[in-house]
Amino acid sequence: MLPQQTPYTASPDEVRPEMQPPVAQRQVGPEYNEQFIETLAHRLMPRLMPEIMYNLRSVEPERSRNRAFGMSLALAIVSVVVMIPLTAIVVGVLADSIVGGIVPALIGLSIVGLVVLIINVWYNYVLFFAKK
Repeated sequence: MLPQQTPYTASPDEVRPEMQPPVAQRQVGPEYNEQFIETLAHRLMPRLMPEIMYNLRSVEPERSRNRAFGMSLALAIVSVVVMIPLTAIVVGVLADSIVGGIVPALIGLSIVGLVVLIINVWYNYVLFFAKK
């Protein structure tokens, strides 16, 4: 069985007056809140304005860069799609010809692939590195 415990009572020396709630919990009028917000905005705007302006300036080039990446991706997809029938044509024609065989077909395929690669590299160079 547990022994009975006496409840703790504070001595008169320990009794403190009731504490006031923090500033954020105090009831204040709407004019004080508006004045506080206005003062805070006036103090923070000079500090934040350069960063805001920098972010606004950097948004526009990012859009054009995303467009350039999209155009580059489109060219790469079109190149792959065009290479499929070109591969079939080159291998089919050169493999069945009198002079042909598999070696001339692979050489012709390499030339076509190299031309497509050069077109892609040139387009991306102009798109991303050419001075405007």
